[in-house]
Amino acid sequence: MSNGSMNISIEDYAKLCANLKEINADAEKAIRRTISDFKSRAPGWVNTAVSEEYTIKKTEVKQSMKGTKKRGTINVSGVQVDNVGLEYEGRRLTPIHFRMKPKKPSTKRDKNKRFIPGENITGFSGGVAAVNPIKAYQIKVEIHKGKWVTLQGKYDTTPYLSSNGGGTYLPFQRKGEERQPVVSIRSTSVPQMITNEKVSKDIQKRIEEGITKRLEHHVEQALNKK
Repeated sequence: MSNGSMNISIEDYAKLCANLKEINADAEKAIRRTISDFKSRAPGWVNTAVSEEYTIKKTEVKQSMKGTKKRGTINVSGVQVDNVGLEYEGRRLTPIHFRMKPKKPSTKRDKNKRFIPGENITGFSGGVAAVNPIKAYQIKVEIHKGKWVTLQGKYDTTPYLSSNGGGTYLPFQRKGEERQPVVSIRSTSVPQMITNEKVSKDIQKRIEEGITKRLEHHVEQALNKK
């Protein structure tokens, strides 16, 4: 399980604070409405930024969000407001979340026969048997959009697909030359995607621009009431 969080700042505070001083009593209301906007709108900005870099669905990013967390208070033009950050949590995802192909094991057989122990064949015992083995296949994934890669795993063995018992095939890998033990292959988690350097910069920009506009909107509303 991995976690991720992000704190957001608002640009051009000097100009905004000058306007906040003008509206006096309504300043606190404008700021608190902006914080409320942040809590409701920022997850959508994060979802968009992540899904533009990774092939993960926006709904899966949304499901990893655990809410907002207070990180102390900040002073904005004499008003004490909560400094909040978004909190995300999630395990590393299986490659099926990233357009994995093929989706099930190959059934194509090699033209060249291979000798294997007879006891490994149903209805055959003793000695050896010549069989046409399943053709070797590679598992590919598109974790980052437009960048297909061959699945490797962490061990020096070839990944293969096996049923998880629910009609879906997941990639596994042997730890060594023996048939056992095997491990399922995982990729990256939503918190790791959010903290990716490129994605985090995009998120920061989207939220700062969005929150600045929301604060300007609420300040302008208060100024128009005067």
